[in-house]
Amino acid sequence: MERLGIGTTRKFENGFSISVRAADAPMVEPGDVAKHEAVHVVAADGEIISATNIQSGDAKGSTVVKKMTAIAAAGPAAMGHAVFGYDEFLVERVLGEDFKKAMAGARAKLRGKEEEVFEVASLIEERRIIGQSDVKEARENVRRKRRGIHAVKVQIFSPQGNVRSFNAESFKGEVS
Repeated sequence: MERLGIGTTRKFENGFSISVRAADAPMVEPGDVAKHEAVHVVAADGEIISATNIQSGDAKGSTVVKKMTAIAAAGPAAMGHAVFGYDEFLVERVLGEDFKKAMAGARAKLRGKEEEVFEVASLIEERRIIGQSDVKEARENVRRKRRGIHAVKVQIFSPQGNVRSFNAESFKGEVS
């Protein structure tokens, strides 16, 4: 069986041709609020009730975690997000912990999780509100990409001009 690489088109003697293109859903570029909330989600080990970038009162977005920790609250500030006034209040006044120590803990916890933060932020941006199942989806997307599994769109063109399309998966850039 012949393998086709992503981004290739193969023409056959009978006039048919097959094209393989990357079909990973074009990620919506997440905005600042979605990124901020995604950091809360990932720093909370993904254990959430919901996360949203929908404004409510003074809050531009919110994340409701199953268990609030100082590290989860300080995560966005630790990663350089500018808006963290309520997060600092939560850490120091509600949880009674040192904000700088919480930020240091968050930096350590979030190290190497940039892809997961991006996936979660993209889902927040796209869907506006996410829950636990969406976090699981984001994590699975990251795992699959790291293993070299990507969604592809395969198109078969007939000599008469008909096109048949279907979705498939590639492994390390090839479809067989």
